[in-house]
Amino acid sequence: MMTMVIIRFIFRIGLVLATLSSFTGINAFSSTTPSGGFIEVKGSALEPLEKKTVAVLGGGGYLGAYLFGYLQRASSIYGTGLGLGTRSAPRLVCATSTASLALNKVLSQHFILAYAGEQHVKVTDMSSVNSIVSHLRGYSAVVIGTMYALEPRPAPSTYGKSPNDKTLEFYLDKPRKSGPELDDLDTHCKIFENTLEACERCNIQHVFVVETPYTTRTEDGENYGPSFYEKLKEFKALESTYIRLDGELDTCGVSHTYDKGVQSLLTVESNDAYVDPTTTILPDDDTNKRIYREDLAAFLCQTIQSLDWSKSRCLTIGNGGDWKYARKVGITGFERSRVWCANSHVYAERLAFIN
Repeated sequence: MMTMVIIRFIFRIGLVLATLSSFTGINAFSSTTPSGGFIEVKGSALEPLEKKTVAVLGGGGYLGAYLFGYLQRASSIYGTGLGLGTRSAPRLVCATSTASLALNKVLSQHFILAYAGEQHVKVTDMSSVNSIVSHLRGYSAVVIGTMYALEPRPAPSTYGKSPNDKTLEFYLDKPRKSGPELDDLDTHCKIFENTLEACERCNIQHVFVVETPYTTRTEDGENYGPSFYEKLKEFKALESTYIRLDGELDTCGVSHTYDKGVQSLLTVESNDAYVDPTTTILPDDDTNKRIYREDLAAFLCQTIQSLDWSKSRCLTIGNGGDWKYARKVGITGFERSRVWCANSHVYAERLAFIN
């Protein structure tokens, strides 16, 4: 009898806390500061009981894999509004099993032996809208790139017609392969357009688009960013966040892990349209403007939690300098179970001012 009373009491307390969290829009973990202050959130974390599911396209690339790792951790923590839902989430959408191997290499090294099983991976024929639809249906949000890094691979038996058939694996944003076939603009545009059409048919609530360096810093000196942005705007049924990078991508290094977390401050500017289409990624020797992929991935994960999914926007992300309080040693013990990325509140604070 006493056991039943205790269970009922705990259940009621849980309901009260959940109701308060949903009412106030407060994320108990990723949207609080170390001093205990609350940060306003408007994205998935606004209603943490309504678990949102996210699919990442090109997650075999380093940036995509790091984002997948953060999403996987955030999905296991209450308050982020992310979770498994009725499907395995987050989901990796890729063209071959090679991407799955690349993803798990990043997860095991940088997310302390994390792993993405078969239930998290869907091998997809990106030349077929129907194939993409079948693997996005039922998901809440999708993260995609503009121009991916492409690599020729043998087509899998799931959609290859013969053992000699080839396909293109796509990465957000590494490894980078070059060649006439891989840098063909029409190929990138077709993947992008097919993905958006599939998202529209699946009633995806929000599409997060990362403008990759290959888009703005091409071999012919062109900036194709405006073209991809305009294509995105043609799909009027889709709400989206288009993310531009004002800086060269770099990495923190092999020793970085999620529990060291944020290493640099990122600036963010929001606009209603694509601004300054002549801007290109800065030269390689401009180290002061480098954007760490690990920090960008954390910023993207926080963007999903913080920004209103019912509105569209174009964000420009830049390097605000190294953060003086950045961790050099990872968090330990019980704190690990409460944090998807150490010090992610830094980015939550920046995003609180974005509509």
